[in-house]
Amino acid sequence: MQPGVTLERQACAHEAAEAAARARIFSAAEAAFTANGFHVATMDDIARRAGCSKKTIYKFFSSKEDLFFGLMDHSKEVVSQVRIDRSKGPEAALVAFLEEAGRIILSQDAASRRRMIMAEYTHSPALLAAAERRGAGTARMALESYLAELEQSGHHEIGDPREAAHMLMGMALGAFHHRLLLGVASSFPPEVIRERIVKSVRIYLRGTARPNANSASHPAPVPAFQPAE
Repeated sequence: MQPGVTLERQACAHEAAEAAARARIFSAAEAAFTANGFHVATMDDIARRAGCSKKTIYKFFSSKEDLFFGLMDHSKEVVSQVRIDRSKGPEAALVAFLEEAGRIILSQDAASRRRMIMAEYTHSPALLAAAERRGAGTARMALESYLAELEQSGHHEIGDPREAAHMLMGMALGAFHHRLLLGVASSFPPEVIRERIVKSVRIYLRGTARPNANSASHPAPVPAFQPAE
């Protein structure tokens, strides 16, 4: 085997090992933060849960705060992958986006993480604000951009895109999210979520439509919910 090939394989194996170590640390940190709260959780506890030494953790993260934000960024990577399909009409595009965002935001992991962050708010309001930018706020930023484009098309009067995105996501997912955070529900049927999303999008688009908007900008209703086989 050529030396170059051996080095390349060794480099790949090293990257895979580091990725696995980071994944274990993230999992351990989330468990420790959820169980004890950010301020009470210790790096010793996180290292024990991850099955590694503190030295290994500090190899990747300079402090507990850095680890916390690393965990938020890790979660952000999943949310940031949600895209709006601009080849579709506004209704179908927004429904598809909100369904995908909802699958992430309304997951048990996301709800547990949010409860932990909210519990720490009295200790550090900045922690909640920073976590917000790395979580659901990421999805809203993609929505803000799309809604701004929708206004530029001349068919809708959106106003402040940030406020508009917050409003639409609140209409579509807010009630579900609040029930999860309060612990009065653990999950919701996909068809129920979709029904709320479709109604919210239609109300929103009708409410923001300009009086002289071309009716062609409003596509046919999106298909009914089809359960996965």
